[in-house]
Amino acid sequence: MRLASWMMVLVVLGAFCAPGLMAEEKKDKKPKVTIDEADIYYGDPSDFTKPAVVDVDRVYMSIPEYKEIIDRDMDDSKPRYLMLMRTASKKFRTALKKAAKAKGYDLIGGLGAIEIEGKTVPEITDLVISKLPK
Repeated sequence: MRLASWMMVLVVLGAFCAPGLMAEEKKDKKPKVTIDEADIYYGDPSDFTKPAVVDVDRVYMSIPEYKEIIDRDMDDSKPRYLMLMRTASKKFRTALKKAAKAKGYDLIGGLGAIEIEGKTVPEITDLVISKLPK
């Protein structure tokens, strides 16, 4: 066979084999994950399978102790502020843990803290609020 014939055979084989190779590459490609670790409230950002996000402001506004801080325009120079904030933070963490266990979430961050290319990260604010201690 002449060189031109061999070249044609290689081109034809390449046309049939290349799409299969490209499909394999796409299967192995993992989606890009972006995590703002400063805004993670539950879980390990380096080891997770089921993430979620929460509107922290909405949750805190559902906690009576935090609402008192806002309503009375308190700042951190007042001893009562520290007591109320400690209680509000404890309630937030407790509700977050209960929500995570109830639905199997292993990483929870604030809104926008966890982004996964091509996927929507579930927003669980209402679930967390429902788990707040009374």
